[in-house]
Amino acid sequence: MPRFLQISNFYPDYLGDFYAARPHLATAPYDVQMNAILDDNFAGAHTFTRALQPHGFETLFVLANNPHMQRAWLKEKGIQIDESAVCLQATLAQIAMFDPDIFYTTDVITFHAGFFRAVKKRPPLIVGWRGFPITAGTDLSFYDLILSSFDRMFTEAKQHGAHQVERFHPGFPEDWAVAHEPRKIEYDVVFSGSVTREHLRRIELLNVIADMSRDPLQGFKFGVFIARDQMLSPLVQSLNQGARWSQDMLRVMRNARITINIDVDSFAGQPPNMRLIEATGAGAFLLTSHHPELAHFFEPGAEIDTFRTPQELLSKIGYYLTFPERADEIALAGQARCMEDHSVSKRAAWLADILKSALARKQAA
Repeated sequence: MPRFLQISNFYPDYLGDFYAARPHLATAPYDVQMNAILDDNFAGAHTFTRALQPHGFETLFVLANNPHMQRAWLKEKGIQIDESAVCLQATLAQIAMFDPDIFYTTDVITFHAGFFRAVKKRPPLIVGWRGFPITAGTDLSFYDLILSSFDRMFTEAKQHGAHQVERFHPGFPEDWAVAHEPRKIEYDVVFSGSVTREHLRRIELLNVIADMSRDPLQGFKFGVFIARDQMLSPLVQSLNQGARWSQDMLRVMRNARITINIDVDSFAGQPPNMRLIEATGAGAFLLTSHHPELAHFFEPGAEIDTFRTPQELLSKIGYYLTFPERADEIALAGQARCMEDHSVSKRAAWLADILKSALARKQAA
């Protein structure tokens, strides 16, 4: 039975909000904290330790940048704690104790070649997922395999030293309860996500939507849910309600007439980014940037809808707010398609095949 170790780093903003809402967990036993984190399902579309177990893997999940959990783990193992490097100390010890056959991470920037030089025993197979441009200077030479949804990664990851790149798409955790809750429309249009220098088109369109929302004749209630909004216009900042995470984020999208999706600039809208899967899985009506490959995942006009220009985006917002029953029909069809074709359980079966094949190649080499 191959041992699969997944190591992740979650957004510090999420971890801060998670423990602020559950202060008792900061000093709880390690397993209590871990189960609470996994049950909250943040990054559930990317977390496969539970989903791979039925496919014959022994699994362990490590949240490397959570000092509360890592300190609790070191204490319970009787390891003297180095307070200057709690997270790194615990992560290296967890790798050594689990002795994985497969190391898998969604953070190849943190876990680059320099990190693996500090690992006492190199795992036989090192695999990473990447769905965002790779930071200049990142050394991926220790990676046997990079997985990605995006064509750009097939060239870029190898330029940074990765040995092989394969196609893989994350999925929707079908056990998320919010996907089956009654809908209660609270906003006409919502956007939930982040804005960085890799999201200039997103910033432009959010500013355009905000301006339209204040139009005296065709205005609407626009909900913005972003952790850091300094790059947005003052109007968008005034509409921002702060970040929503995990199922709270899905609930925001589900309880809106229209959810907007605008991908990172560098991938030119190539699907599927995470919002495409999360919004449809949650049962939201999704209006997303047009790309010819979308039809491989959802049928535009029947399971989602698309826009090519700011003018088309505004026109379709106006249309679906006028005919909300049509948006609701598309949302239901999109959710059914997501659950049928894009669930975490189906993705786990795909991932299991990829990993077993890659491990067999390494062992035969």
